[in-house]
Amino acid sequence: MNILLITSDQQRWDTLGRINSTISTPNLDRLADRGVLFERAYTVNPVCTPTRCSILTSEYPSRHGCFHVGTSLPEDYGPTVAHRFSDAGYNTSLIGKSHFQACKDPASIESAPKVHDLDHFDDWFGPYFGFDHSEMVIGHTSEPHASGMHYGAWLRKQGIDLPQYFDIHHYDHFGPWALPLECHGSAWVADRSIAAIDRAKEEDKPFFLWSSFQDPHNPYVTPEPWASMYEGSAMQDPIETPELDQLPDFYQSLAAGDYYGDDPELQHKAWGDVKVRPELSATDIRSLRAVYFGMVSLMDHHIGRILDRLEADGTIDDTLIVFASDHGDYLGDHGLWGKGLPTYESAQRVPFIVAHPQVSDPGKKSQALQSLVDIGTTCLDAAGLDPLEKGQGVSQSRPWIDPTEKVRDHCLLEFRPAQGPFKQQSFIESQFKLVVYETRDYGELYDLDADPSQSKNLYDDPEYEKVRQDLEEKYCKASQGNDLVRERHAIA
Repeated sequence: MNILLITSDQQRWDTLGRINSTISTPNLDRLADRGVLFERAYTVNPVCTPTRCSILTSEYPSRHGCFHVGTSLPEDYGPTVAHRFSDAGYNTSLIGKSHFQACKDPASIESAPKVHDLDHFDDWFGPYFGFDHSEMVIGHTSEPHASGMHYGAWLRKQGIDLPQYFDIHHYDHFGPWALPLECHGSAWVADRSIAAIDRAKEEDKPFFLWSSFQDPHNPYVTPEPWASMYEGSAMQDPIETPELDQLPDFYQSLAAGDYYGDDPELQHKAWGDVKVRPELSATDIRSLRAVYFGMVSLMDHHIGRILDRLEADGTIDDTLIVFASDHGDYLGDHGLWGKGLPTYESAQRVPFIVAHPQVSDPGKKSQALQSLVDIGTTCLDAAGLDPLEKGQGVSQSRPWIDPTEKVRDHCLLEFRPAQGPFKQQSFIESQFKLVVYETRDYGELYDLDADPSQSKNLYDDPEYEKVRQDLEEKYCKASQGNDLVRERHAIA
């Protein structure tokens, strides 16, 4: 069985046409028609590097060690999921954004100045973390960092003046982008993914292909006509800010524009990419959301080209296709932008579609909980290969084939702003979300059935004391397999 893993970057769970009629994603809808659309899928960490390394290793960040963007997975780490497929005789390729290493460490191949050595990337194509062939990029849309590595080398061959188009340093910029449509990163990922499929066919090998798109991550820019595909007036308004006095102190500090507050363990630490943007008017917010939707639809167009290639010769009938994003984007919900420490669904929950060749009832939606840490384990299982010895994921083969099946009763998310004792974990069941903080007395508890927007924190509500105690006990048992030290008094 061939394995195709397609990922986006910072895509909200609700930006699929099968879920939200405001957005057009005909090709992701087409993929859902072939398989199962899972509506309750969660990241393992709402930041790029930890989650991508978890997909690669089937381990939580607390075990593989990459807990934030500034960390790196050692190049000899392994075996990874890609190693296992390569050793089994698969043609293995990584196309697009990797982000397994720090993007601000000069010693990292994924950081400046190395990413801008385009002559190097003209000749080097791996191996990289178990992938025999790699064509990579780091960064997003119009920022200078995004014009490096293999994508930058390819752009140079197309005659693109890189500083002319990759010159926006303001991460929150939004609007049209003058880059020629055929040179967009999504077009390049699709082109090179199709070439990887062709290469595997020429070698008469099954393939394990990770097609990793960069959008819809900020800066929120995209070429026309996609930038104007949606009207701002048609966009839904963000979820309103909840009652902050019920939340941990840092929520109030953040809402006031004080990103560090009075907590010494959060001062001058990385929170992810979460921020407030009081300068945006209601019209600006809707206009930005419209461009974000256009970014998703452009990416969907190029995902369709990959599906077309698989359908052209029937390869799709022997291919397990998984689509997911690494994390979401607050996109103005609760007054926040980006992703990070605040535990809202818009950042923690992700779109998730699986088209398994053996699916029993294609086109269905499922409420079965999915975690990104399970992807590698399940893909190996589908190929008849053993799971990784250190892997912490579970096989989702049954729900991927039969949408009425469920194998998980919870999902676990980790967040660690920086080296130190401050750690956050979210424990999510079908109805409730419990958030615990090591070395802190505060916490969060939400009834996602009654309050999906998480407007009311029930953690200190006397009526929910028994619910909280039961969830804390379940959380303690579920998290024993992780490598975080349990110090919190309530579950000592």
